[in-house]
Amino acid sequence: MRIFVIFLVAFSASAQVSITWIGQACFVIRSSEGTVVADPPAASIGYRLPALTADAVTITHDHADHNNSAAVSGTFTLVDGRRATARQEMTVKGMAFVLIPGFHDNTNGSQRGPNAIIRWTQGGLRFAHFGDLGQEQLTDAQRADLADIDVMFLPAGGTLTISAERAAQYVRELRPKLAIPMHYRTALAGPAQLAALPEAVAPFSPMRYKPATVTISRASLPESTETWVMLPASDASAVNAASFEDAAPVAPGSVVSVFGSFGGATGAAATFPLASKIGETEVLVDGRAAPLYYVSPQQVNAQIPSATRIGQVVTEVRVGGQSVGRAPTITVANAPGLFGAVNANQKVNSATNPARRGELLSIFGTGIGAVNPPVADGAAAGESVGVATPNVFLMGRQLPVQYSGLAPGFAGLWQINILLPADAPTGPDMPLTVVSGATSNAIPVTVAQ
Repeated sequence: MRIFVIFLVAFSASAQVSITWIGQACFVIRSSEGTVVADPPAASIGYRLPALTADAVTITHDHADHNNSAAVSGTFTLVDGRRATARQEMTVKGMAFVLIPGFHDNTNGSQRGPNAIIRWTQGGLRFAHFGDLGQEQLTDAQRADLADIDVMFLPAGGTLTISAERAAQYVRELRPKLAIPMHYRTALAGPAQLAALPEAVAPFSPMRYKPATVTISRASLPESTETWVMLPASDASAVNAASFEDAAPVAPGSVVSVFGSFGGATGAAATFPLASKIGETEVLVDGRAAPLYYVSPQQVNAQIPSATRIGQVVTEVRVGGQSVGRAPTITVANAPGLFGAVNANQKVNSATNPARRGELLSIFGTGIGAVNPPVADGAAAGESVGVATPNVFLMGRQLPVQYSGLAPGFAGLWQINILLPADAPTGPDMPLTVVSGATSNAIPVTVAQ
């Protein structure tokens, strides 16, 4: 019996569960037991529901952005919180659900009616979906049912629900392993009265940016609470062209790679300033034409216009005037991504071509943010230095920065010159990172004495 129990624990810890955020309060959670679709919205909300087949569909309350079970195919069990006036339990394909009655407002439902919190187990993990919770305080009974949850989906858009600040307080109070904010306005859709980024997630810490679909297991859960800000599902993705880090924010003026199924021909920019159209392909970022480096049927490299607002915007690819891909894109003031490093002899740093102590090392990347003097979008830079001074670390050792600015003769390319001190770490392929608002991807750097 003891061996059997150990086997079950090991199996549970390694079970994989995928979570996809459709948008608003809708998530699709898949595991070996089956598929749960939580709070599917009506098409009028603006999010595109894919063809979905589920084993269980949960509905927290009877509003159009949460109750569209008709959009889900297959023979499923409805876990219906709309009439849950008392605690209820039910089981669907081995997944145990608990319906916890609550309210959409802070006046016992007198303004917006009831709202059930739905808790369930799936893939060895304990989930809780808070729907449109409006309560400023949980009852003792609610708190008891939510004492040991692993993954918490909770509203953060305010106005129609609790505020982002109150949501963050609930995270601190309940201490789940993962908190995933929802029900705020994204670049793709959502009611106008809801808060958007960055306001909707500003109170949460620590915070990680994640793509529309993540895969987790009990073994992969963080040791302490993290908030994951997910992108809503879309038909394209935009990433830092240097780091390729999925869902990571980008900075105005930086180079991005947009991936999808676009069609169109392959082409590349020939001169500066960069054109906003190559062949029939063009890119709009928050409605502004973006300078283009390269286009192909599956990938487009573009420069984020420097006037792009901070928050979440849409990067849209068009071919022949038709929209062929839309990627929600989070923009922040500085978002470092690194391509590589070049030695003082102007050769690319590598294990066979090391830098040396006492010499300059040039790091190239993108995501510098604001520069002085400003440079027109798509234009080749002259001498423009970064407004923010980055910190550079080699093997955890901070190195002095001699220059941080745009690389002369290029558009959107960041150059950082550092001096390798006489006691700099030495060795092959040591990790080098840049910190400027966020931490960059690590690139391997080799230094010899």
